[in-house]
Amino acid sequence: MTDARIIKSQRALMSAGIKALNKNKGITLSEIAKEAGVGRATLYRLYDTKEALVEAIAIWCLQTFDEETKTIEDSASSYLHAFELLFEVLMPFTEEFRFLSELEYFSEYSPNIRAITEQQDNTLRELIESAKLAGEIDPSIPTSWVLNLINALFHAGWCQQEQNGASSKEASELAYVSFQRVVTA
Repeated sequence: MTDARIIKSQRALMSAGIKALNKNKGITLSEIAKEAGVGRATLYRLYDTKEALVEAIAIWCLQTFDEETKTIEDSASSYLHAFELLFEVLMPFTEEFRFLSELEYFSEYSPNIRAITEQQDNTLRELIESAKLAGEIDPSIPTSWVLNLINALFHAGWCQQEQNGASSKEASELAYVSFQRVVTA
């Protein structure tokens, strides 16, 4: 199989896998292959177990988040603006978030997933600390609290979209306004 065909099959499996596993945790690899329009032989050549596919999807989601947030630092006019852009950029990823939030259903986090999530959390911690030093976030609020608040606001935003039909723009605006009201000095 050519590299282009492999990449196309992997993308199809990632996209279909997220949706299928979000709907039915017990779905089989064969059913995911069918949803993706990929042959079973191709699926098993790329991912020999459901756990391998789940890990690949999780890593793909996390890398997508990283890719989407690359330009925030250059685009932001302040630290608070960076948080606003973070909510705006990532709020549309409802399916990916749901998949990642239920990952423990499938298996323990892999070392690869753990390393990526720790790096993402460390980057957010650095942003929070910089915002505190600049006087944009109340320094008396523990950084761990602010990090957990951000995660909770993403969860609330994604729930708002799924359960109440809010757009990702509306959800990101609500998340940012809530964030700003809680953390500013």
